[in-house]
Amino acid sequence: MTQGSTGAAGKPAAPARSHRLTAFVSLVIAAGAVTAALVWVQQAPWSGWNGQRVILVVLALALFLGEVRPIPISRGDASTDQITISTTSALILVITGPIGFALAVQCVAVLFDDIRSRRSPLKIAFNFSQYVLTLVAARAVFSFLAHHAFLGRFEPFRTYELGAALAAGVTFFVVNLWLISAVVAIASRQRVVDILREDLRFQATTSGVLVALAPVGSICVQASPFLLPLLAMPLLAVHRSATLAIKHEQESLHDPLSGLANRLLFRERAERALAECARAGSQVAVMIIDLDHFKEINDTLGHQVGDERLIEVARRLEASLPAHATVARLGGDEFAVLIADVESSDEAVGMANGMLTALTAAFTVGDIRLSIQASAGVAVAPMNGDDVFTIMKRADVAMYDAKRERARVRLYRPENDTHTPRRLELLTDLRTGVESNQMFLVYQPKLDLGTGAVTGAEALVRWSHPTRGLIAPDEFITLAENTGMIGLITAFVLNQALDQLRSWQKAGLELDVSVNISVRDLGDQGFPDLVAAALERSGLEPNRLTLEVTESGVMTDPRRAIEVLDKLRAIGVRLAVDDFGTGSASLTYLKQLAIDELKIDKSFITNYALDPNDGIIVRSTVDLAHNLGLWVVAEGVEDQATLDGLRMIGCDTAQGYHLSRPMPTREFERWLRARPPLPNHRGPSAELVPFLAFESA
Repeated sequence: MTQGSTGAAGKPAAPARSHRLTAFVSLVIAAGAVTAALVWVQQAPWSGWNGQRVILVVLALALFLGEVRPIPISRGDASTDQITISTTSALILVITGPIGFALAVQCVAVLFDDIRSRRSPLKIAFNFSQYVLTLVAARAVFSFLAHHAFLGRFEPFRTYELGAALAAGVTFFVVNLWLISAVVAIASRQRVVDILREDLRFQATTSGVLVALAPVGSICVQASPFLLPLLAMPLLAVHRSATLAIKHEQESLHDPLSGLANRLLFRERAERALAECARAGSQVAVMIIDLDHFKEINDTLGHQVGDERLIEVARRLEASLPAHATVARLGGDEFAVLIADVESSDEAVGMANGMLTALTAAFTVGDIRLSIQASAGVAVAPMNGDDVFTIMKRADVAMYDAKRERARVRLYRPENDTHTPRRLELLTDLRTGVESNQMFLVYQPKLDLGTGAVTGAEALVRWSHPTRGLIAPDEFITLAENTGMIGLITAFVLNQALDQLRSWQKAGLELDVSVNISVRDLGDQGFPDLVAAALERSGLEPNRLTLEVTESGVMTDPRRAIEVLDKLRAIGVRLAVDDFGTGSASLTYLKQLAIDELKIDKSFITNYALDPNDGIIVRSTVDLAHNLGLWVVAEGVEDQATLDGLRMIGCDTAQGYHLSRPMPTREFERWLRARPPLPNHRGPSAELVPFLAFESA
């Protein structure tokens, strides 16, 4: 019969902790011990042989070998059971008798195998009692139907007793299956009938075959005990075939490099876990992990070092997670984790953080010392989805959120999912919005702190949707980046800003203009050609245009970013690093980028006059930038005290709400012509507020 299963989603049955489980196991152990004692008191194992020593010894050896060499059977998702072929020999002994000897041989074989496998004393005692009750029940049914004494001696099997023998086999099968299913049901808080329904077909087609062979074996024994090995030959062939099948299945469902589950096995286990989640009302966490800078290591150190790194990641992931978790390698440097029965999303995020912490410790490959950095996205079912496709997709969305935000772990957030119905509708409208002039630019002035003059403006895009009204840039810019449409928007902003700059020049307004470019633009080798064509069409000097790229955008792929920025610099445009201080750009990269401006992030500027630490950071950044020959822009200036402080430490340019909010073109021109000589204007008039509802990311 079945020795054990890994259970749904590769998770073993819950340990015997509840009072109910303890009581049931104790009851079975007590019943088995009492039954065995009663049988052996009435019929000692060495009595009742009736001169058939050879037959009984052959059967005992067959039973013992069958118990210690079970047949491995696949459960379908790389989990396996072991079918003990001792079932056939045990039933032959039950049919022919004596029952005392049958119990003794079966119990010795079970005890030997359990001790060898280092099972717990409680498990050993339960297995012992399980087989005692199963064999005694089968013998009782056979004795009643075949009119044999329950404690009778050895008697040859007769063909007219076939019905009684099959009934005994069915009893053996049912009692054994019920005892195992009851333990699993109590431990996992399920109904016994559900466990039986799930397992019955599998057991009937495996253990049931061995039960049906018992009458055939009994007839062989009656003819000659030496025919019994002939019956074992097909079983040995099945054993060999099953072992090879398990090996091939393992290979097809596991990653050959790391030994982890592959994508197919992960999905199968996730399906089972989600089904169990729906039945039990529990929660399941799925995590997608992606290594940072893996391609750089492969390119620099070679694929062998990269493979060693992947193997180390696999080892650390398995070591840092619960035993019932499934860890898979989906491909390349992407891994996935499945954890059933999480208490909450906070627990899942905490486990993901612990997992990434375990990855960060340095390790050595040859003479090379490496570290591992990764980003992880977490989705929890049923809160974030109730099917495999949805939950994995949303964990993937969360992982890209973590990468984009330079965070270690992110839980799925619907507002960042580009595949929601609202986002898909916006995606459909996005191209139309660009091509039909639904988008427009607003401008935020930049103040030269040395002269007090407004010398430039940052161009920011807005989308006036015909039915949804103003749509926040955070929403549609992210959508455009994730779907590859950001190039359309960048080209629109670039051309519109240059056209406006040319109009201002004709009107006597000498300004420069700044345009934000996306990380996607930095990865496009054709982007510099687009900029060059736009400048040529406008007839403007290239140095009147400043292209701003975020620090985190540069660090996503520094090598490619540097190549694109070098081409842009060769055109003659100015380059600025936006949101400086929030990413991880090193001084080496600042030097390699050959930029013109640093824009200090508003998170440091907002509390500059109040927080001494922010003040130190800002002053140090200004000094650093000036020593590198860079122009410094402070964004997010919201009060006069901050403006005065920035001027005193030598900051070059300021922009923020204290000077003005972003304004549509005409309002910007009106504000510029009417502004007083000192930069104390606090923003546009109230009637302009509806146009300024959203600020750019």
